[in-house]
Amino acid sequence: MTIAQRLERLFAETAGPHGRPVTLQEIVQRMEQRGISSMSLSYLQQLRKGEAHNPRLQHLRALADAFDVPLSYFLEENEPDSATEQELTPQERTIALRVHGLSDGALASIRAIVELARKSEQLDDPPKSPDSTRD
Repeated sequence: MTIAQRLERLFAETAGPHGRPVTLQEIVQRMEQRGISSMSLSYLQQLRKGEAHNPRLQHLRALADAFDVPLSYFLEENEPDSATEQELTPQERTIALRVHGLSDGALASIRAIVELARKSEQLDDPPKSPDSTRD
């Protein structure tokens, strides 16, 4: 899988602030806000289209940070796991990170909503995590 293909997958799976797929500008802004790179919008677009080749390691690190994926996502020769295998998708990670710091009551409400959504979509229960024994 090429860098362009990996980026395209991340752009498709990563939600922006309004729930829609993230834009080039939003990724560049994330990198600037985190102080991790000064990548231009045009260079990111070239990478995404496969017009730029062999990005510098610092750019791959910045992209990994901006998309909240490990650097290995861009460096591994094998195709990264699909969204349904073992790791959370970027959208799922975004949701998980957004609940950090919420009260127990708010977390219980969110959990109830997720359970209702899973039931309405006729999904099986996900595997239990070790710390889910607190229920």
